[in-house]
Amino acid sequence: MECSAARNLLFRKIDHELSGLEESELDAHLTGCPSCTREYRLLALPGRIAQTMAPLTPSPYFCSKLKTELELENKKAAGWQVFFGLARQVIPALAGITLALISIFAYHQLSTPETDLSKSYYRVFVTEDQPHRMLFSNGDLTDESVLIAIAERDRR
Repeated sequence: MECSAARNLLFRKIDHELSGLEESELDAHLTGCPSCTREYRLLALPGRIAQTMAPLTPSPYFCSKLKTELELENKKAAGWQVFFGLARQVIPALAGITLALISIFAYHQLSTPETDLSKSYYRVFVTEDQPHRMLFSNGDLTDESVLIAIAERDRR
């Protein structure tokens, strides 16, 4: 038997899960291979230590203290369960309200009439009382002339 196959069987030997044939083959390999024997002894060491120790007995107050701590944890968990239970009901309602508000906003944005840009520019550059007169004197259309025209119009 090769060492890699033997190492795969070591844990099963410790747990007493090997068949008779597998155990005899592994024992034969362990007698001839010091490396696998050393690894088997290291792996079996915690089990041998546990067999030599006396079983632990909990203190008389262990059960009552554990019960108290479990009840406290259950109370904390109950608070979160109430929160998550409410969240399951509130989140869909909030999602519905949000969807309705977005729909109303979109409806108002889409229902406003589009402004005609040419009419808007016409109102800025032509006076209302004298439609034939332009608000700026020279033919240059600059930022400054537009601002002056708007300021003159607002002054009236």
